[in-house]
Amino acid sequence: MFASNQIESNNVLYQKGMKNIIPEQKEGKKLDCFESIDFESTAMADLAFDSACSSLSDVNHWYELATIPATTFQLTNGAGLPIDRPLALHDYIRLNIPGPGLPSSAGYDWVNVVNIIQDSTAEYKLYALTLKPCPDPQHPENKDTAHFFEGVSSSTFLVEQRRNSILIQYAGRNEIINVENHSLGDNIRNLIIGMAAKIGASYPQWKLLVKGLANHIRGEQK
Repeated sequence: MFASNQIESNNVLYQKGMKNIIPEQKEGKKLDCFESIDFESTAMADLAFDSACSSLSDVNHWYELATIPATTFQLTNGAGLPIDRPLALHDYIRLNIPGPGLPSSAGYDWVNVVNIIQDSTAEYKLYALTLKPCPDPQHPENKDTAHFFEGVSSSTFLVEQRRNSILIQYAGRNEIINVENHSLGDNIRNLIIGMAAKIGASYPQWKLLVKGLANHIRGEQK
């Protein structure tokens, strides 16, 4: 009912009108993961696109999409309190990643939803969201970034449909290890986790999530 292939070019989504979706790479490391699926009809791709967008907005169940779950994700409100609904702009996500936790934020890393884009034309449909490291919303008095990457780093997820094809992409940009916190314990921990991420330890996590999302919509169309 469909064919699948992996895309290697990191320019696939840089079509006219899309250049500002993924933050510009200026410094540090970048990471890209792709999956694409071709369906038998545009109608089937329409259903798959809607399903992929729904799954991507369901943050609390991202870990279920990965074949081997590692990091777990919890959507929270502006005060850092857990919530269970589709993701919205300015929500926070609490990450529980493998390895030593961040001492100043009870062992968790935090990101903020800084951008959500939904677009539809006669040629394509698009859903994209961008996350950035941020301070722990449960401790507003502490302005340090509660993440192993600096606040300039970003993670962007995109789902694009063109006729009967669906493309899913993860784009990490400007990944710089955060060793600027006031806590020495934070900086040592971030150096350990950040170095592991920079040499490729984070790639399997995002690859599994992207592939899991693709497999999910494939399974629904069988």
